[in-house]
Amino acid sequence: MLAALHEDSDANEMRLSGENLQRARHRFALQQASRACTHLSQRQASNDPQYREVMLVCCLLFVISELLLGRYDNAFQHLHSGLRVLKETQHYHSTISLDESLVHIFGRLDIESAHFGLGTPFLFTHFGTDDDVHTLDNFSIMRNVPDVHRRVTFLLNMGIPFLARCWPLSAVEVAAEYDELFQRQQQLLSLNYQFQHDFGIFCRDFSHNLCGREQQAIDVLQLQSLGQILSLKTCLIKGSVPASLKPEYVALFSAHQEFLAKCSDRPTLTLDYGVLPGLWVVASQCPDYSIRLQAIHTLQTWPHCEGIINSNLIVSMALKKLKEELRTHGHPYSSIIDADMEEKLSRFLLDTLMSSQQSTNWSFIRGVDLLQRHSRVSA
Repeated sequence: MLAALHEDSDANEMRLSGENLQRARHRFALQQASRACTHLSQRQASNDPQYREVMLVCCLLFVISELLLGRYDNAFQHLHSGLRVLKETQHYHSTISLDESLVHIFGRLDIESAHFGLGTPFLFTHFGTDDDVHTLDNFSIMRNVPDVHRRVTFLLNMGIPFLARCWPLSAVEVAAEYDELFQRQQQLLSLNYQFQHDFGIFCRDFSHNLCGREQQAIDVLQLQSLGQILSLKTCLIKGSVPASLKPEYVALFSAHQEFLAKCSDRPTLTLDYGVLPGLWVVASQCPDYSIRLQAIHTLQTWPHCEGIINSNLIVSMALKKLKEELRTHGHPYSSIIDADMEEKLSRFLLDTLMSSQQSTNWSFIRGVDLLQRHSRVSA
């Protein structure tokens, strides 16, 4: 099922928007999905001790398949089902051992889903408490790639729900909660700056021992940290980003360009955090429009998905945002990219948003405004 949908998505540059049973691969995928459900039902009746883990793997495969189809509501239904199974297993079936990497993947998708719903994860809601902050003391010394990965992932898991909370707020709402939001913002920034300090020590003392694959992993982890820092610094700004921050956007974009120039292995699908969040920050917020255009073109060169995020959605949203800003400031607009490609991206974005009942709650795009803008432009 997953292979067929991935193959079809890859052939369509990761721009599927719904199931189409006129496509042979989609018919095949539906058949395989039905078979999987039948086998799961049979396995449940067998009292197999591995049934829960098998069910979680199947939930994950369904999540990924629905994301490839652009059916976000269905994907989140499967994700929440898997998270409920995970919670029940951990609380009531403690003797059942679950693969640690599987638990981490569900946790990562749950944290990321905060941007696509009510602003908080479904299950992993504890990140960001004082106890979690103190837990970071255990990560202060980093000696290898897994140490760095754990530290960055922990910081992302704390920062993402905060960003999901802040981005949809209006200026009035930010002002009403400013003291609390500012305090939390500064706490998260402090933790990220501390990581940057410790990361510098790690690079000085241990980077010479890294192989090529490990160095690539370290590079992308650093990009994720830098992207989150800039997102945190600007998340309470409602309106244009100050021109004084341009050097930081340029530095972030240059770091991504340098990484991509060395990255020959570019998968079309990964479940880990990658380069899309950082490139989105530049493409959607940089006060220099020319840098934003370069970031948009960079995103276009690699159609792929990172967990829940599809690069085509990022490109489409960044283009819409840029066009609206140009119109607001009275600048003439001509097609920024190939007109045919822009139309395909615009249609993909609209189809995706219209197919999801939750799209108006997606924190990073202001779904209602985007749909209204599209309607005004079409009219």
